[in-house]
Amino acid sequence: MSLSITYYSDVLCIWSYSAKIKIDEMKKQFGDQIALDYRYTPLFVDMHTMLEKNWAEKGGLQGYNKMMHKLNSMFPYVEIHPEIGLKNLPRSSASCHQFLKAIGLLEQRGGIQSDDSHHSLLEQADWQIRLGYFRDAEDISQTTKLMSIAEQLNIPVKPIETLLANGEAMAALASCTTDDKQKFIEGCPTFELNEGRQKLYGNVGYHIIEANIKALLETPENKPAWF
Repeated sequence: MSLSITYYSDVLCIWSYSAKIKIDEMKKQFGDQIALDYRYTPLFVDMHTMLEKNWAEKGGLQGYNKMMHKLNSMFPYVEIHPEIGLKNLPRSSASCHQFLKAIGLLEQRGGIQSDDSHHSLLEQADWQIRLGYFRDAEDISQTTKLMSIAEQLNIPVKPIETLLANGEAMAALASCTTDDKQKFIEGCPTFELNEGRQKLYGNVGYHIIEANIKALLETPENKPAWF
């Protein structure tokens, strides 16, 4: 039986973008010993208003752009577009999250299946959305852009549109927000382990994540955590 890890993120969060390398290492190191459950937290649901409010006295969008590139110097293994925040600024991450929940539902029901044994279609679409914003400075909140990502991954668009239209994708996304409140998720990225007893929030180093996973995998069943 695999260890369940719930991962909370927002596709427009640069800290979550930089955390991709940690997720890849987790999957490489632990393989089938872990099972990742992707949840989406509403950090940038109104990005324009948020940036206007938070950056009004810090240089506006130019200040935001400079901050993004300053942070990028901390993790040069991801790409940041020179004009990020200055053009094609997405309105909301919510449309992206709803789209991803639709893909996740289709995978769970067996309607679609990934050809990549290491990455689900949800994971692939998730990463393409993040690359679209951070690397390519695209407005990835637009439906046309999201559907083009589905087409690139050979995911049929019609079933996604159905789940968006009938409210199922929204209901799945709403459950993530409920989790945020009930489990006191402070922000993203957050890794939740041990049935919610352990939360690793923010720019946590990989070796800390690794140590937590190893401890849970190596603890004998029905033994106390200090064993």
